[in-house]
Amino acid sequence: MEASRVDDIVIGGGILGLTTAWHLQRLGRKVRVLERGHRAQGASIRNFGMLWPVGQPPGERLETALRSRAFWLEALADAGIWSEPQGSLHAVYHPLEAQLLREFATGADERGYSVSLLTADEALERSPRLRPEGLLGAIFSATEVCVDPRLAVAGFTRRLQELGVEFCFQTAATAVSDGVVEAAGVTHRAAQVWVCTGDDMSGLFAQEIKALGLVPCKLQMMRTGPVDGGERIGPMLAAGLTLAHYGSFAHCPSLPALKASLAERHPGYDERGIHVMVSQTPAGELTIGDSHEYGAVIDPFNKVEIDAMILDYLDRFFDRRGAQVVSHWNGIYAKHPTQAWTVLHPEPRAHIITGVGGAGMTLSFGVTDRVVRDVLG
Repeated sequence: MEASRVDDIVIGGGILGLTTAWHLQRLGRKVRVLERGHRAQGASIRNFGMLWPVGQPPGERLETALRSRAFWLEALADAGIWSEPQGSLHAVYHPLEAQLLREFATGADERGYSVSLLTADEALERSPRLRPEGLLGAIFSATEVCVDPRLAVAGFTRRLQELGVEFCFQTAATAVSDGVVEAAGVTHRAAQVWVCTGDDMSGLFAQEIKALGLVPCKLQMMRTGPVDGGERIGPMLAAGLTLAHYGSFAHCPSLPALKASLAERHPGYDERGIHVMVSQTPAGELTIGDSHEYGAVIDPFNKVEIDAMILDYLDRFFDRRGAQVVSHWNGIYAKHPTQAWTVLHPEPRAHIITGVGGAGMTLSFGVTDRVVRDVLG
């Protein structure tokens, strides 16, 4: 059986596949998306929903994140999808953490960030759920946007269908060659094929993807029920552990001393890749995480001690009264050891976009825009 010919076939209905399709349909191209599940179920819906430019190091990565943010806001408004552009707060409770914030804030505007240092009182005004005991201050960034990834992925899928993009669900692509895709007994033909299959490194172009050196990463996360009374917590929140996680803070002179201090004060967290953040869904639920376990063989089972460590650290800077944890899950994404994303062209008509790691929501629209423009001119 053969399907009608299209301009583009996108393989994968997660956030990279959806944003690729979004850019292509804006160019007036006829697009078909092949998704192996009945809907996207991978890392694209298993994250905080944080669009987080402040975590990207200056230069190409930050510029791509900010460009991605602009596309996100346009697409969210067009599709009528909930979002909350409340920004983010990094709260600090140790002198070394406060010192690092001062170092980061110095010259931040010139590096492309939009941040301001806050006193403890100013931080509590923006985020009343912060723990006041020992709070030394915070840094506020204006660029972060919160979405509910479950609603965003479903909403973009629906809007793309309205715009004429064809979706074939429960359709696993098994072979790609010279613009021909075999999937579920059907032959699909296109001028270009875009492979956005996330953490699947053993399927299409397995040898080429293996040569990229990507590493799987498993994260553990949790979600509470709605906060009592429908209270909103304000900006998305992070604390001292997060300062040692993101590349945007790598240039700060006090970072080595802070990492040593964190390792001493919070043993076991670095080994498990734990840093703690919290966002809030439109229903008032709190999304909490996360940990990072790297390796070719990843245990599919959650570790109770990791969830306990995450909640213990969260309770040091955030008051989660009236919000009980009701769900636990894990997600897996593919990460490159040194690159923020990877693009491969194994054939003249085939293009692989992968390896965005934990910044998929932040970078997706910007990365796929670059790749589409590079390929199509």
